[in-house]
Amino acid sequence: MSTAILTTIQSQLNFYTYTIVMVLGNIGNIFIIILFARQRQNACSIYLISSTIINSIYLTFNSFVQLFPFYYADETIRAFILCKLRSYIPGILGLITKTFLVLACIDRFMITNHRANFRAFSTPKRAKCLVCLSIIFWPIFGCHVAIMTTIINRQCGQFGIYSIIYTIYIAIFVGLIPPIASGTLGYLTYRNLKQRHNRIQPVAYVDIPIRRRDKELLIIVMSEVFVYIITALPYPFILLEMMISRNIISNKSIEYSQIENFILGIALLLIYINFAAPFYIYIISSKAFRREFKHLFINIYRKQRGQPTIHRSAHQTLAQNDTHV
Repeated sequence: MSTAILTTIQSQLNFYTYTIVMVLGNIGNIFIIILFARQRQNACSIYLISSTIINSIYLTFNSFVQLFPFYYADETIRAFILCKLRSYIPGILGLITKTFLVLACIDRFMITNHRANFRAFSTPKRAKCLVCLSIIFWPIFGCHVAIMTTIINRQCGQFGIYSIIYTIYIAIFVGLIPPIASGTLGYLTYRNLKQRHNRIQPVAYVDIPIRRRDKELLIIVMSEVFVYIITALPYPFILLEMMISRNIISNKSIEYSQIENFILGIALLLIYINFAAPFYIYIISSKAFRREFKHLFINIYRKQRGQPTIHRSAHQTLAQNDTHV
């Protein structure tokens, strides 16, 4: 396949796919916010709502970057600022939203633990505090990207020794820590639920709806983790390959570089899709979420007709406050 064909395919993907994904993703994110915000918030719902808001910001920013590319022919102050922001903002938003996903996994582990002091840690107040700390921490921790990203030979990126540091940074904080932490916590949460199921409950009729709600939120969170692992893993690997080939192959051909850039573009598109996918993941994986979504439209229709809305009982809702037993 010639480099011209790859370039054409890449430009068409950028123009059409990013726009479609942004529109569908933002529509889905709006529904997530409505469905979780309309219930009494618990810690997990706060993390999911916060993640959804960041996802929408990421989708909108990245879509405009792809639709309206900036060419760095003139190395002006404006060009340098845009170059730095293009690398810095999506990276920080991605780290923040995946931190919220890990925190949601931690919350599910805490709330399903048989120890009362573990369950007591899961509160909306602590969740809001951790959300604020994450939003403050990552822009400071990742400021080296904005500082070191620059323009050389009309190309915006990371160069020299920092390109190696940046690749390792992405591999660790995108490709390793979030999926490993989320997967481990998911397994521990599943084990907690299994232990609770095997215990003899003195008030089993009370515990059944609580356990069902915990399982539904766990299914939602772990389904998102699974999709994240699949869509995010290629990106750090292609960055590592590009770093190795840049330092080993002295005269890299134009065709080889074009193929690398094409694969990198596909990897970035997969990550972009990940930020638009949560609503559709929840719809597919969770029966309770589908039920809540259906009742949302039923209530909208009933309001339009002047009829009373349907109120769900506590054990039927997905995002009620967790009850500790």
